[in-house]
Parts: sequence; structure tokens; C-alpha cells
Amino acid sequence: MKLGTFLLICGAVFSMVFFGCSGSIKGIIRRDAVRIPITYTDSRIGKGILQTFLPGGERFEGQLLKTSSVNQLEPTNSDESVSDLAHFPAIHSFEGNAEATLAGNRGGIIKCRFKLSDTVIGLSSGGFGICQVSDGRVIDIFY
Repeated sequence: MKLGTFLLICGAVFSMVFFGCSGSIKGIIRRDAVRIPITYTDSRIGKGILQTFLPGGERFEGQLLKTSSVNQLEPTNSDESVSDLAHFPAIHSFEGNAEATLAGNRGGIIKCRFKLSDTVIGLSSGGFGICQVSDGRVIDIFY
């Protein structure tokens, strides 16, 4: 194999692993039965970016973090964990291997947990999840 071809192949593999992919996942707001698309750019090195708009026009964006297991039924010693249990109870009973916090441009927050089919591949591998908006709405996620 020529050096140029080898470097091209290595570059393509490097790009796929570190830059990942992008796409969208489907969310359904439970109480309104309104569908919302959530777009993502997944880096496959443990992080990704999620974006969505909720009815009413608020734009949310945040980072997806992959972990081996995410389940915080019990609060830790930090004030943030106790606050999360009070404001985002729907996500705390959901076990997942990735989570995200999305900040809105009007002050809202969305917290999410995902069960990725494959944590190396990321969101494009498929799975499901749950999100909760700071106003109490719950969003079921399918991808």
C-alpha cells in the first residue's frame, strides 16, 4: 500500500472516530402530544451537542456526556443534586448511559437521560430516553 493511500485511510478513520456524525432524534411532549425534533452532533469521544426548539420558540442547546451508567436516585452531598431531584423528578428514575443539560435562550433548562444502544457509536446507534423541562413538561425520546 502506498504511503498516500495509507494516510488517506488513517485520516478518514480518525475523522469518523473523533468528529462523529450528526442527525436528529424524535421527542414527544407527553401532556401535549407535540412532536419536537432534537438535532445532535455526536463526537464519539464522550461528548456531543444537542439542540431543539420547544413550542413557543425557546431554543435549547447543551452537551451530551456519555457515562458507563447514569442513575442518581439518591442525592449526593452537592446542592445541585438535591435541587435536581426537586425540579427534575422524571429523569431520576431512568437508568441510562448518557445525560445532557440543555440551556434555553429564555432561561429554561432541559435535563435528559438516554439509554444508548452503543456508547461508542453514540446517538446514531439508536436507543431511547427521557427529558424534563424546568416548567415540568416531560419529553419522551425515541431514536
